[in-house]
Amino acid sequence: MEQNSPRPERPLSIDVVLATGNRDKVRELQPMLDKLSPLLRVWSLADLSLAPEIDETEPTLEGNAWLKAEAIFSLVQSRFRWLIVIADDTGLEVDCLQGAPGVRSARFAPVEAGSSPTYDENVTHLLKLMEGCVDRAARFRTVIAMKGRLPSTEKGSAQFEESVEGKIEGTITTRRHGDGGFGYDPLFMPAGMEITFAQISLEEKNRISHRALAVARAALRIREILHRFGISSTETGTNA
Repeated sequence: MEQNSPRPERPLSIDVVLATGNRDKVRELQPMLDKLSPLLRVWSLADLSLAPEIDETEPTLEGNAWLKAEAIFSLVQSRFRWLIVIADDTGLEVDCLQGAPGVRSARFAPVEAGSSPTYDENVTHLLKLMEGCVDRAARFRTVIAMKGRLPSTEKGSAQFEESVEGKIEGTITTRRHGDGGFGYDPLFMPAGMEITFAQISLEEKNRISHRALAVARAALRIREILHRFGISSTETGTNA
């Protein structure tokens, strides 16, 4: 009689840590992840009283996302048994500026050494650089890197690394429109729309944005990973 392979130990919960100190990003990401599985408990760095300084020194969004995922995983792995760290890097890429601001989107405007530009300073700097630009095509791109540790039948536990990307095309307006959102939202008009990200509701933005697309792909990948580890994304937090 054939014996079934042993199933991995059922986790009481899997802790998901969002590797960002940006509260606006957390406000967008957390509701999407909360719906993924009753097993998942989502934490921001602020929830964990963490505010690490991570220098984003890589030349690509992918590199910076992985830099943050690795750093936060190392920082919190002793606090949680089963863990998924989700880190992202997002950039606005403007064609007439040869892809700038890109990886420097959050630090685009020139400021004094040791300080960071405000959203408004970045927007003002972008508008100034684009004065006279006829081609105002641009895109927002988000890369999400995920590193985790889950129960495994073969090793007791095993680590994984995955990445996904989301992108939305649009144009940069010649002046600010709307007072919602954050960052470059008052300037970015998604393709097929006549209003900017700053003029739509958070619910609508969470349906169409680059970050929403990346998170949706990350959620799908997490479901696939849980299945690969023999964990149902619909089960509740009980041991078996």
